[in-house]
Amino acid sequence: MIKFFRRIRYALIEKNKTGKYFKYAIGEIILVVIGILIALQINNWNEQRKENVKEQAFLKRLEKEFKTNKEQLLYKIEHRTDIIHNCTRLLEYYNEPAKATRDSILIYVSSIVPTTFDPIENDLVSSGSIEILKNEELKQLLVNWSTDVIQLQEVEQMFLRFTEQNLMPHMIEKGIQRDIAYTSWKTVPASLLESKEIINPIPGKSKLVTLTENDFLSDPIIESLIAHSLNLNRFNNEESETLMNRINFILEVLNSEIRK
Repeated sequence: MIKFFRRIRYALIEKNKTGKYFKYAIGEIILVVIGILIALQINNWNEQRKENVKEQAFLKRLEKEFKTNKEQLLYKIEHRTDIIHNCTRLLEYYNEPAKATRDSILIYVSSIVPTTFDPIENDLVSSGSIEILKNEELKQLLVNWSTDVIQLQEVEQMFLRFTEQNLMPHMIEKGIQRDIAYTSWKTVPASLLESKEIINPIPGKSKLVTLTENDFLSDPIIESLIAHSLNLNRFNNEESETLMNRINFILEVLNSEIRK
């Protein structure tokens, strides 16, 4: 093609047609510029296509991660709901001691076990890759996500410290921890990553009945510990419900951005 245009230029020069030569030269320059612009546009289209493919991959990965986070958070909410229910039953026993039995007290107390939300954390924000996402609202939601999770985890840590520093030490002091441990292992298999049958490592309850149901329900410190456990778990669930709403909204936005 270049040789073809060159022959035309030579022919015009040899025929002393300078005016036509300049017009032709200008036309040739325009054609070259147009060709360059077309090449650049094609390159831009290719780059944009690659970015779109990469963005869609990120969006699908985020959708999978947040669905997993939602499942985990729902499990945590259900676990705390059980604690709230069992703490409520224990406090009702304080109001109506005649309904209480030592075994039922042990079952409810053994359920007061902390649980923490540990979501999958993507690295889009920290790595700067978040800029590939076109939806500004989604980007802001992802930036805020880590802060929202930290806020919930801080409250969860309050309950964890409370059980370690207050609840369990008092139960140990009262000499009831062996019975609580034995009772708790009856429900542990259902809480494992893979549910399976496990032999209880505690060889039966204590033969030393250090705390009867009446003794238990006459202890104002235990009553206070149970009430505070209920309050903290209720607060945790309120925060978790808020976080669940955030997850649902993020999933809605992701669903609108993902090409079907």
